[in-house]
Amino acid sequence: MKAGSHEFHPDKCRLLLVLLFSLVILVPCFWQKRIQAIDLSSHVYNAWLASLSEQGKTPGVYVTRQWSNVAFDVGLEWLLVRVGPSAAQRIMVSATVLIFFWGAIALVAVISGENWWFTIPWVAVLTYGFVFHMGFFNYYLSLGICFWYLSVAWNGKKKRLFLAAPLLLLAWTGHPLPVIWAVGLLVYVLIARMLRPSQTAWLLAPGIVLLIGIREILMKFFAGLWSWKQVYFAIGINQPVFFNPRYIPVFALFLLVGLINFRTLIKRHGISSLMTSVPLQLCILNAAAVSLLPNVIESSRYAIPFSYITDRLSLAAGVIVCMFLAAAPTKGLQKPILGLACMVSFYLVFMDTSKLNALEDGVDRLVAQLPAGARVLGYFPTRNRRISPALHSLDRACIGHCFSYGNYEPMSRQFRVRAVPGNSFVIADFEDEHAVDIGKYVVQQRDVPVYLIYLCGQMRDHVCSKPLQAGEIIAQ
Repeated sequence: MKAGSHEFHPDKCRLLLVLLFSLVILVPCFWQKRIQAIDLSSHVYNAWLASLSEQGKTPGVYVTRQWSNVAFDVGLEWLLVRVGPSAAQRIMVSATVLIFFWGAIALVAVISGENWWFTIPWVAVLTYGFVFHMGFFNYYLSLGICFWYLSVAWNGKKKRLFLAAPLLLLAWTGHPLPVIWAVGLLVYVLIARMLRPSQTAWLLAPGIVLLIGIREILMKFFAGLWSWKQVYFAIGINQPVFFNPRYIPVFALFLLVGLINFRTLIKRHGISSLMTSVPLQLCILNAAAVSLLPNVIESSRYAIPFSYITDRLSLAAGVIVCMFLAAAPTKGLQKPILGLACMVSFYLVFMDTSKLNALEDGVDRLVAQLPAGARVLGYFPTRNRRISPALHSLDRACIGHCFSYGNYEPMSRQFRVRAVPGNSFVIADFEDEHAVDIGKYVVQQRDVPVYLIYLCGQMRDHVCSKPLQAGEIIAQ
């Protein structure tokens, strides 16, 4: 080496790439005035409500101790009381995004190698897919941690399994479903390794039968909903299709490149040999889980059902599909197609979240005109029966000024913030809260004074407010 020259170490190059991609993947967390993710507004509002409860300022509203479905909320409250709600949600969401994104990348790299051209765009779009925009951040965080667990424990060595176990405990505080998924997946892999390669394909049938058995048990002991249409979500790359059908071309482009990679793997290994591949078997099993397990489960323990199970599992399935397909080299037109699909997806997200931010600006202006400490109901119907992007806009707007009287979390009994009937801050009854959501709630004398903020205008693209009187139905 000549004097004065500098060696560029591969580890330094990798670190720079990690920092660069981290900055890029976090852009959607900062490119708008607010992060738009439906349940995020409710999460940050309840973090504020929890802080008030712990100070004794909201009699009848209390914080209970539970060991799951709390990780994101606890972190959010800890940050909120120190840096305020705006910074708290950006910091917590950004950290969660990085955990998920790099956890998925690490898992794919461990199994299929560092095929950056394929993996980065695929995982980036999944990162800001349906689950993110629904704001299911406890689940999202838990799944990201489980990706890290699997990447560490994948080789099956006892020492690694032991060292990685605390990650499962941490993930459980986020949500139990990803932990159950990760343990089941790893058990399958460990059993497959005890067999000869030609025997591993025989594991598929018992795996699918087990899933069918789980489905039947769940449907027998719990009220649940299942539809054959769940098969559309089987491979997870539908995750970008959230706001409207304009996202379908993004799905189609990723599907095209995925099929090309699948064809390459068949040519390279042959279909019979490929069927003995554990990654392909995991793809099939995940697709079966998405297609077979109920999408909604009701339990007497909670006031509302556990829903969107198919969409949650499809996010994990999408990463597993990437893990399998990334083993094929990305060549020629595949690279610009992937780049185009990724850019189009993020452009569409930017445009749609801009509209939601404009709508929320209107909600903020109306809330600011209300008396401090007022009870406020929100009614934001949508033509899309599956999602309502503005559903919890009022929650975030009320922080520090008013109380979102129809907020669903305390009533649901699924989260740590709870409420007793008759309190002055939030509806504690499921039937009443559901009536608010569908616009059929009849205002009671105990609710007054209470205000309504709702969508108005011919296209329902503006917001209006009005005081409500006892006996009034909110949607009339």
